[in-house]
Amino acid sequence: MKRFATIFSLYAQHALEYKVRSLVWFGVILFDVFVYLLYWRGVLTSGQTGAPWTFSEAVSYYLLLLVAGNLLQIHIEEEVAFEDIQYGRLSQYLLRPFSYFRFKFFQELPWRLIQGGFGLITLLGISLFVRRIVVVTDAYAIPLVISIVVSAYMLCFIYKMIIGIIAFWTIDYTGLQNIQIILYILLSGLLIPLHLLPSGIRSFALIQPIAYTLYHPVRAVQGAYTLSQLWQVLGMQWVWVILLYGLYRFLWHKGLKVFTAVGQ
Repeated sequence: MKRFATIFSLYAQHALEYKVRSLVWFGVILFDVFVYLLYWRGVLTSGQTGAPWTFSEAVSYYLLLLVAGNLLQIHIEEEVAFEDIQYGRLSQYLLRPFSYFRFKFFQELPWRLIQGGFGLITLLGISLFVRRIVVVTDAYAIPLVISIVVSAYMLCFIYKMIIGIIAFWTIDYTGLQNIQIILYILLSGLLIPLHLLPSGIRSFALIQPIAYTLYHPVRAVQGAYTLSQLWQVLGMQWVWVILLYGLYRFLWHKGLKVFTAVGQ
């Protein structure tokens, strides 16, 4: 475990050296949040009846999404696919006496903590002027909510690792990457909260694994779930963690058999 603590420390220093990159990624999500809020403000103040939620709920959801998006949106799949597999750098990791999966986990974690910190500081600043932010306050629910957020990070990481190692069997990974970005935006609640989708689509959208990486954690932090619902969310997260990790291990061993470190 000490070696992974060292990896975490080294990449934390690396992340702090690239403050501009962190700020750019944070700025992109911040811009998206304000675009969504402007859209919902227009919809909810247009005089239409039967609005699916209030503007206060929209503000709370998207501002919490600002923190969750920076903390939980992992982008490790591009590095795994392009640099490690397609350019052959993976062979260097295979010679090292530690797990490639764990190395990538502790490599990515500092970036997410720093990004999440930017989001949290911004949220706290905005909350001084905007009184619409609603968060969970139940003392019994808070430990469950924290567990859900941690589990969401683990689930998202495994999902993105699976997406990355599919490059073992592709010549041009770019198309697959574009498809998965679109699917993630649609199925994570990043664009539209999943509970606002039409009923036929909503039933599927709420139980698929991507929803448990962002949408359900945000709703949990927002205080939208009862204690029993929080337990259900946490339980489903771990069902998906176990299933997807098993799929990752299967694909990893199959992929190593076809991997050739010839680079490009």
